Amino acid sequence: MQFNSYLFIMLFFPIFIVGYFFLNKISLLMGKLFIIAASLLFYIYGGKSATIIFGISIAVNLLFSIIIEKARKHKKLFTIIIVTINILLLLYYKYFNFAVITIDGIFDKSFSTRELILPIGISFFTFQQIMYVISVYKKEIEQVNIIDYLSYILYFPKLIMGPLIEATDFIKQLNDESKKSVRWDNIASGLKIFSYGLFKKMVLADTFSRAVSWGFSSIDIATSGDMFLVMLFYTFEIYFDFSGYTDMAVGISNMLNISFPMNFNSPYKALSIKDFWKRWHMSLTNFLTKYVYFSLGGNKKGNMRTYINIMIVFLISGFWHGANWTFVLWG
Repeated sequence: MQFNSYLFIMLFFPIFIVGYFFLNKISLLMGKLFIIAASLLFYIYGGKSATIIFGISIAVNLLFSIIIEKARKHKKLFTIIIVTINILLLLYYKYFNFAVITIDGIFDKSFSTRELILPIGISFFTFQQIMYVISVYKKEIEQVNIIDYLSYILYFPKLIMGPLIEATDFIKQLNDESKKSVRWDNIASGLKIFSYGLFKKMVLADTFSRAVSWGFSSIDIATSGDMFLVMLFYTFEIYFDFSGYTDMAVGISNMLNISFPMNFNSPYKALSIKDFWKRWHMSLTNFLTKYVYFSLGGNKKGNMRTYINIMIVFLISGFWHGANWTFVLWG
């Protein structure tokens, strides 16, 4: 179910927002259960197979989170195990066929690929699982609450394209009783942000995509001027599509009195590469900085190690964006 579909705008979300605030009047628990139920319906509509995969992942991560919370010894070992499991799941679904094709090309083999159905949003889903588990390990989350965990992991607006939000931040807002009544200023600002995102996606991104599609399919007749414009239009397409979707996610959450971090800050106004990465997909940059760059030592082990750590982060970022050597080169 897409945010820009009639089904979502005219039926699913109006029912969701009314039901959410109504049930929160009864109890916080009812509101959380409604988030979980609505999110499951959202995923099931997108495909039952993905829902089953997510369900298994949720059960395993929840079990390990409880073990890490209760364990007196080997907390770090348990954390490493579950983080590794999450990464392997992501690698299997996104990169198995890429690995097979690469091996075939290098060694002149003919291993067969598999018809894997990539669960929608698995990248963001996996990162959120990792964020939650590490928060438990660091005791930022002192007690694993199954309902809070499910609400955080399953909350549908952030699943497909983010933005990524820390588990502690989301759960704190979820349990804030002052946020459980309708705030009309948040409804208004949320609708405005959602409308901006919808405009970016439907009017701008989709218009540029038609020009880009023509360019990619007409290379034999396109002039150099045409291809230069196609290159520019493609940058506009991916920006308006991505930022439009995250704007809609932020707008939906605003209406529910849940604040999400900003994900884009006019990145094409940047004056340098460094400035650009402070403006583009900022929640992913923050994730990679905190959970990868700092874990590798950051800039505390000399210039050479700092440059190596930066290169590792961007190689991961490139590979995360797509299963192709061009993405590795881009990283």
